[in-house]
Amino acid sequence: MAAPARAPRPLIPAIDIHAFGNLLKGAQDKLIDTFLRWTFVQPTVPSATHALNQGRWLPIQPRNISGEDPLAEGGSGIVHLWCCLDARDRIIDRVIVKENVPGLTEWNRVDIWRNGQVGTEPREHEISVNLFTRLQAANAGDGKFMVECLGYGDLRGPYGTNTQGQPIAQAFANQPAVSVARFKLYLEYCPYGDLYYLIRRHKAANKLFEEGFIWMMFEALAKCAIEMEHANFVHGDMSTSNILLGTHDPQRFKIWPVPKLADFGGSRYLTAGAILRNNNALLEPMQPDFGSPELSKNGGGWEVPGLTLSARTNVWNIGLLICCLMRLEPVLPDTEWRFTNNPPVLVPPAHHYLQFANPQQRELLPASFQHPRANYSQALRDLAEDCMRYDPNNRPTPTVLLRRITTDMVGNTGGFDTFTGGVSGRIAWNKKERILGPRVDEWAIGTQSVIYLAPP
Repeated sequence: MAAPARAPRPLIPAIDIHAFGNLLKGAQDKLIDTFLRWTFVQPTVPSATHALNQGRWLPIQPRNISGEDPLAEGGSGIVHLWCCLDARDRIIDRVIVKENVPGLTEWNRVDIWRNGQVGTEPREHEISVNLFTRLQAANAGDGKFMVECLGYGDLRGPYGTNTQGQPIAQAFANQPAVSVARFKLYLEYCPYGDLYYLIRRHKAANKLFEEGFIWMMFEALAKCAIEMEHANFVHGDMSTSNILLGTHDPQRFKIWPVPKLADFGGSRYLTAGAILRNNNALLEPMQPDFGSPELSKNGGGWEVPGLTLSARTNVWNIGLLICCLMRLEPVLPDTEWRFTNNPPVLVPPAHHYLQFANPQQRELLPASFQHPRANYSQALRDLAEDCMRYDPNNRPTPTVLLRRITTDMVGNTGGFDTFTGGVSGRIAWNKKERILGPRVDEWAIGTQSVIYLAPP
């Protein structure tokens, strides 16, 4: 079914004060139209490791999307792809631009900005750069396991900007907004989509994932968890839609695209207040179906009082993602129906559902860690189960998790960790162990004959 036509209306700062996902449709449509007609500007603060090309940047319209629409919309903003083209319309660079529209209340929160300085460096950028730097330092090249943030800019505060174009902080209480607050993040492009839609495709085809693919995912996320612990933060929004698939690594698991942890907008440093989940920390998962016991809320507040956050909070989420892969479920029914009094009668039975407030339903049953047709190794299932223990003290630390993965994956990857395609170095497009999804990088560097939106 075609998406409804957009009907943009002028933005009204005094009315359009909410985050993008809560704005009226006319305001959303106006922001989308403005974004897609935006004349590309380099980030105000660019990446120190990846400078974007100078040249002619245009928004690209994918062939599978009718009309002029962004790649994605979410609760806090809009995402789209821009490509830099040479004189022959060949792609020489590309970047995802994320237009963040946090809303007036969120913009003024000190905990979404570096050092609490409202309108300066977004915390999402700070945390992303911090993690990427740590991954690279721990093992050269391991930065590939996250979506790299390539800069930020175009900060438009709700109270206007000064002569240097910097957002003006609120001068007094109830100062009226004169603009819809927003800023842009520049992100690495991942050509093969996300884990959510990948699992949906496999589920529709009733095609189990190769165990090697799951071990690859486990290893990548464990490495991220170690460096998140060193950086002292919890991700807060680790879901199947926030694991993206990048280009292939020719040296390791070449047959599959590299998994990348994305979207650090919900991440929080583990300050004393955050550890104790106080009300100022805003510590709740952006997608409740993926919340760990200590990050789960019900209608009355925290589902289980007295819990604290730690590096093992991230470990629980990793276990859940691995379980989603083994079960062929983009969202586990065990978590998806936790907040209703009328769960479906079938699959799985109601007593299998996670209910953290109920001591009898705080952990998945052992049989719930793989699809009925699957026969994954006991080591893989046991490790995922240990990650999802209710008590954080019974979960492995990130370091122990990676050590166990490194040991247990030996002999269980189908040889695909070192498989490079044989003598030819090429992997057949129809090799059955491949994942279902795009076979080629549609907007690869060097591609000609691109499709782009009408210029601004």
